[in-house]
Amino acid sequence: MIDELKEEVYLYNLLRLLFLKEPTREFIMEIAQITLPEEVEDEVDYGLKLLAISANKNLHRINEYLEDLTFEYTRLFIGPKNPPAVPYASFYLSETPALMTEETIMVRKRYLEAGMAVKDLYSMPDDYLGIELEFLYYLTQKIIQDFEEGRRQEASRNLELRDDFLREHMRLWVPIFSDKVLENTKEDFYRGAAHILRGVIQPCALKC
Repeated sequence: MIDELKEEVYLYNLLRLLFLKEPTREFIMEIAQITLPEEVEDEVDYGLKLLAISANKNLHRINEYLEDLTFEYTRLFIGPKNPPAVPYASFYLSETPALMTEETIMVRKRYLEAGMAVKDLYSMPDDYLGIELEFLYYLTQKIIQDFEEGRRQEASRNLELRDDFLREHMRLWVPIFSDKVLENTKEDFYRGAAHILRGVIQPCALKC
């Protein structure tokens, strides 16, 4: 189980870095080092392959590539207005497509219950996708540490918190968001990110 959790924490870390902000030069260099088996077995592998190929193909023009990705990140997720893939849960889960709703407050309560405070860390609503992925990364790290240090009760509680968050919240909107990214970008970097996101969230949500 620990090995599986370590694979998950790697993917949650990768995803939070992909969606929290525009990629840096250092991050692109790390993406270029991703190695995969020759045969792609699932959607996550396919997304990782797209990421790695895109990064490697553009290393010779990395400054221009970073500008391209920054432009695409802004266009897809920020605007100036009506971005095609809004990265906030409340936009999809509220009765009206608004931000900072009861859904946002519910997400904040989940963070506090697990011991993660984000209010002073980010100048954006708590239901922003990047922060929700940060939460999954944080919880999975805690679960691993609890298991390794023999705190099985705490590990089980945090695992339940994580699986509830995936099942009752993220699976309700993240697949829709991922589809919107795939429908609206021609950048393999963000196509890869969307495939990884959908591949990580949806299967887990279905079995949790």
